[in-house]
Amino acid sequence: MSQDDTARKLAEVKTYLERRISELNKESATLSSFLEVIDTLLAEKSFRKVEIPKLETESVTRPPHEERKTLVERVPLLTSAGTRLGELIFDGNNLTAIPAGNVRFDVNSPPFRAFMIARVLEPMKARDAEMSREGKLRGKAFTYEVDQEDGILKALLMRNFGDEKRLLELKNAVRWTFRRMYEKRVAK
Repeated sequence: MSQDDTARKLAEVKTYLERRISELNKESATLSSFLEVIDTLLAEKSFRKVEIPKLETESVTRPPHEERKTLVERVPLLTSAGTRLGELIFDGNNLTAIPAGNVRFDVNSPPFRAFMIARVLEPMKARDAEMSREGKLRGKAFTYEVDQEDGILKALLMRNFGDEKRLLELKNAVRWTFRRMYEKRVAK
């Protein structure tokens, strides 16, 4: 084997190793973000009693999907210390997350972009679009819209969220994202 062949093979191996390291780092970051969510949920469930906030317009039990269309429900988003971060508004099959007036969340922050958008909302949107193309989705596909002004979140609108399982996933993701964004803002 000539010296040029050896150098070429080493360069190929180096490129392969760099690519694999990059892929593994991305996977590690994704798994770490999932662990953070699980740790947060475990901490909430393990170390304090769950207090269900009083709802303004209906009881805690949600009606079946078909009956939800006319109900509007508001649920406050709070830190573990009770600081109001915003609220979730359920209106039929739509969910809106609105930050509190005194809280400014940057839409380019990692918890919002890397987690809420890239790991939660985009996969849901893609999954629904695929199911819609295949004719497996009854009703409208999930969509979302980020309402912002000068990079500050005004509202996150999520339309056609679907079933109760997805609703719970969205509620937990929004709650976790708002809390992380608030913690990062307060830590500065």
